[in-house]
Amino acid sequence: MKSILIADDHVLVRKGLAMLVKDVFFSNCKIDFADNGEEVLSKLKTGTVDMLITDINMPDTNSLEMVTQAIALVPKLRILIVSVNPENIFGPRFLKAGAHGYICKTASDEETSEAIRSVGSGKRYITDELSRHFAEIFLNGSPDNPFDALSKREFEVTTLLLKGYGALEIANTLSINHSTASSYKFRVFEKLGIKNVLELDRLAKQFYIIEG
Repeated sequence: MKSILIADDHVLVRKGLAMLVKDVFFSNCKIDFADNGEEVLSKLKTGTVDMLITDINMPDTNSLEMVTQAIALVPKLRILIVSVNPENIFGPRFLKAGAHGYICKTASDEETSEAIRSVGSGKRYITDELSRHFAEIFLNGSPDNPFDALSKREFEVTTLLLKGYGALEIANTLSINHSTASSYKFRVFEKLGIKNVLELDRLAKQFYIIEG
C-alpha cells in the first residue's frame, strides 16, 4: 500500500488532490496531509511516506530547500509539484532539485491524475509545455528569460524579495548571515540588470514569475 503525503495550505486543494489520488490508486493507498514545509519534513522523518504531492507557495516555506531536505530524509521519495507558478519558469528548478514531476493547478483533472499515476509508479512526468521549454533551451543554447541565469540560491533570494522580505528576513529564512543575504541580493540585481525591488517586480511580472 502506498503512503502519500499531500501538502498545501488550502483545505479544499488538499481534499481535491486526495480525491484524485483515490481515483488513481483506489484503496491501495494511505493519505496524510500537511499545510507547511515544517510539517512535511516532520512527517517524512517517520520513514513511511512513498510519495509527496506538494504546493510550493506555503507560508514560511522555502520550497526548493524543502525538496532537497525531503529527498535527504527519504532518498526513494517520489515528489510531484502542483502549483500555480508557471511550469516553464519553476518546473526546471524543482526537477533539478529532485522532484519527479511538475504540473500547474490549472491543469485538468485528467492531466493531474496522469501526473499522479506516472510519478507514483516510478516515472517522471513532463508536460508538453515543459518539453517545449527544454527543447527551446537545447536548440537555442541559452536561457529564454533572464531568471534562468540565476543559481538556485539566487532564485530563492529573488522569490523572497518579491514577497517583500528585507535582507535580515532573507538571512533568517535561509539560515545565512545578513552580509551573505545582502551579497546575494546584489548579485541578483546585477545578473538581471536592475537597480531595485520595484524594477525586480516589473521584470517578474513581464516574465510571469508573479502575476501582473
